[in-house]
Amino acid sequence: MTVIYPDFNNMNQTFLVIMAIILILQLRERKVKVRKLFVMPVFMVLATGAVIYTSASSSITAFALVAAGLAVGIGMGAAIGSLMKVNIHEDGSMLLKGSILAVAVWIALIGVKILGKDTLGGTGYINLSVLSSIFLAMALGAMVTRRAYVYREYMRQKKLQTPAQ
Repeated sequence: MTVIYPDFNNMNQTFLVIMAIILILQLRERKVKVRKLFVMPVFMVLATGAVIYTSASSSITAFALVAAGLAVGIGMGAAIGSLMKVNIHEDGSMLLKGSILAVAVWIALIGVKILGKDTLGGTGYINLSVLSSIFLAMALGAMVTRRAYVYREYMRQKKLQTPAQ
């Protein structure tokens, strides 16, 4: 699978339109089914686990770098998750809305990923496989932690709404 990153030297209109659509979708309130909240993280763990494991097991340094990427991703996920607004709909489903700050952090991270890959990969100190595993671990940690935080907040609010018996 080939991933195509935008060329920031010649920023095209298509990329800007896609970013604007993503921004709008992140800021709107949407209904999320609780049982589907962890489908993507489970898929991501299964899909990226082998890649991350192969790179991380190549050396102690690679393991430390991938583990650090995972730790950074967990921190990012907690930060972004804490900025999201979680409400409970009348039918018991979850209403989820991103905040402008969460979207700004998300856009900054995409920029760091794109620019960091070129900068770090060009130094020759980090293997490209390890570098991509670091970014995969960051994305995985952020996704799982963000969804766990959202689920925890949903359960907290549901508990507050349930009358004591």
